[in-house]
Amino acid sequence: MRNTTIGLAAVLALVVTLATAAAQTYPPPVGSLTVEAAPVAPDGTTDVTATVLDNDGGAVGDADVLFTIVSQPGDDAYWLNGELETTETTDETGVATAVLVAGSEPGSIIIETASGEMTSQVTVAVEGEAGAPVEVPSTGGLPTDGDDGLALWQMIALGIGGAALIAGLLTLGRRAGKV
Repeated sequence: MRNTTIGLAAVLALVVTLATAAAQTYPPPVGSLTVEAAPVAPDGTTDVTATVLDNDGGAVGDADVLFTIVSQPGDDAYWLNGELETTETTDETGVATAVLVAGSEPGSIIIETASGEMTSQVTVAVEGEAGAPVEVPSTGGLPTDGDDGLALWQMIALGIGGAALIAGLLTLGRRAGKV
């Protein structure tokens, strides 16, 4: 009975450890600035979103983000303020959004964002004909949340597998001691 109790305690400790690891992002997040934008048709508009996270991976609200058009295929792309730069402030989720007005030329617009000491870039594809809808590529059903760690279901499967392994080893150990 004592061996069963010790085995169950070990399994419980393993499950708690794996559950704690599942709740944390791996590798641990550091201060970061990421930026995303969808393709756009010539003369169309698209939202460019920047996400600001602190060193613990938490959202940074009320942070200024500078959005700059670094290069473009023509000379008529701009932000809604009519300029090549605009500053937007992050919301409570750490997201700042700027609206880009694509120029008339197809090609790539390179956007740089800066917040504090952090910078990031994104390329916006300007494709198709003016006024035509642009097809946004599918991710194929893969997660797009940027999580570099294991999914929760994978952690649970590892926990069950680890528990089965420990139970098997305990059973073998008990039988080896009785032979």
